[in-house]
Amino acid sequence: MTRMKILIWPTTFGADLWSFTKYLDSRSDTVVKVVMEDPGKYLKEGIAKLFPLKAEILPRRALNHVLGAPFFRPDITIFDNRVPLRATSRRGLALWHGFGWKGPNDVPEFAHLHASIKRAFGSGMEPNPRFRWQTFGPWDFEHRTKVSGFHPDNCRLIGAASHDDLRVPLDRTRVRHLYPFDVVNRKTVLLAPTWHYGEVFAHWGKDAELFDQLLGRLKQRQANVILRLHDSFRFERSYRGFLEGLAARYDNLLLKFKDKSPDNFIDMQVSDVLVTNFSSIANLYYATGKPTVHVYPVADADEAFMWRRYSPLGVIKTKVESARFIWKLPPEDNGGLLARSFAELLEMTERALDEPECCARSTRDFLKRHMMGADGRCCERAFDTLVELMEQR
Repeated sequence: MTRMKILIWPTTFGADLWSFTKYLDSRSDTVVKVVMEDPGKYLKEGIAKLFPLKAEILPRRALNHVLGAPFFRPDITIFDNRVPLRATSRRGLALWHGFGWKGPNDVPEFAHLHASIKRAFGSGMEPNPRFRWQTFGPWDFEHRTKVSGFHPDNCRLIGAASHDDLRVPLDRTRVRHLYPFDVVNRKTVLLAPTWHYGEVFAHWGKDAELFDQLLGRLKQRQANVILRLHDSFRFERSYRGFLEGLAARYDNLLLKFKDKSPDNFIDMQVSDVLVTNFSSIANLYYATGKPTVHVYPVADADEAFMWRRYSPLGVIKTKVESARFIWKLPPEDNGGLLARSFAELLEMTERALDEPECCARSTRDFLKRHMMGADGRCCERAFDTLVELMEQR
């Protein structure tokens, strides 16, 4: 039997790409290779040691954009939000790097992505037997086809591959050595804000004061805090210094940046509560069944707003008339608790620590509505899509 040859081309090797690679790695009918920037950084992460892969992991160089993996001719290339500069295989599957609330993800915003896909695998905007785009559920399918510009023939309902792993609890004793505090006998809060709104609590006051209040309250409760943020270079130097100062002052706080600690899977598994201002990590965390407290991210959705985007030139700030412009889903559509003030945030975080089932119904409803119910079959559906692509000539 001919084994399917698959090249994984990640921007960040985590979430759905990691889970689907792990699934493919366990099959006898596939050969998988991963080409990524700085494999050493991933291999140092706890997840690489806890779940070792058989797949060869190679460093990405300029030549890989043309050749893929040396001496390897893949049938299919799987990527998240960035595409090889030239076709590394005839067929391509996009596993987008998170569902999330941020948008608008319309055709103008996706212009570069559409051009990149067309250059490598043919247009995704017209029927194309060589390309497929994963969607997280019916709502996402409609958004990608009516707003993002992908042709319905190219889109498939798959869900989030990472849900297959996140829905299975991890024995915390296996990873206790990865943390400077006790994640087995003490409660842990995962604080994971997005960077798009600037300072996390600026619409409620000063981060310097409000972080102290939140961390102080959690320390009184003997709760750990993992503060996980996006790449460090997306934040101004003074703000990074402020965050590093917090980590130095609070022995119950572990500070992580994505570019230095790329894996968030184990952090999600060992935590008891997620607090976020609508980072797409929430859509992953829902699959654990544990509560999420959402920070309403702006003072007023209808006020002028500074939209932050990252480009090769750095962070670009654009003033837009309303924060609603950058939302494809409104914050009210979520799977947990919604704090519209700092007082509510404190109260809801404590409630989530005391009542682990407080968000169970809203989480299940969100997942059913938007993400195929996190039913444990997302990797199977993704593999069925690969088989479909292989049948296309």
